[in-house]
Amino acid sequence: MTKPDEHYPVNLFPALQWALDLYFKKHPKYRDPPIVEVIFPAGSHKVLMKTIGEHEIVFWMSKRKLYVKAKCLVESECKFNVSRVRADDRDALKTIDWEKIDSRQFFRIMRKWIVRLDLDFITLIRALNTICDTHVKIPMTTQYGRTFDRFDDYRRNRWPADATPNNPPKFIEEVLVRVTFWFMTAATVGALV
Repeated sequence: MTKPDEHYPVNLFPALQWALDLYFKKHPKYRDPPIVEVIFPAGSHKVLMKTIGEHEIVFWMSKRKLYVKAKCLVESECKFNVSRVRADDRDALKTIDWEKIDSRQFFRIMRKWIVRLDLDFITLIRALNTICDTHVKIPMTTQYGRTFDRFDDYRRNRWPADATPNNPPKFIEEVLVRVTFWFMTAATVGALV
């Protein structure tokens, strides 16, 4: 069983909210799209070992704020249900059961969601770099003994050759992966601010 601090959404969603807060300071006239939501299948609702419905976790942006909600499609009293939480509340995100989320698809889905928002690519990457340095005590030494003076040093470590600014979707996906692992590592070593 994965520890709550090790779930990808618990580490990425707060970072995205903080980065978007910075982004919208730079682009205050951004035209808010209609609510764009992502639904993550999160396993089945079972009674006496028989599947009778599904669980899902919904992630969306409304009025420039990100929210998450876990819901059972069968039973309103199911322990899986978690009412709406703000995406920048890391402790509240840890109360959601993320175990059944497909971790292989998570970053692809999030990349598509960000691309669909049609944000300014360079400003978003700069905002992510900034929040990674401001919400983690730097320099940060990982649990394996490597020290990074700032997030950009960590991000460029073993960077794939095909993740270039000329290929924005791949570049964004790779940055999201690095941001997630940066915060996960910071939580492991007690370096979160």
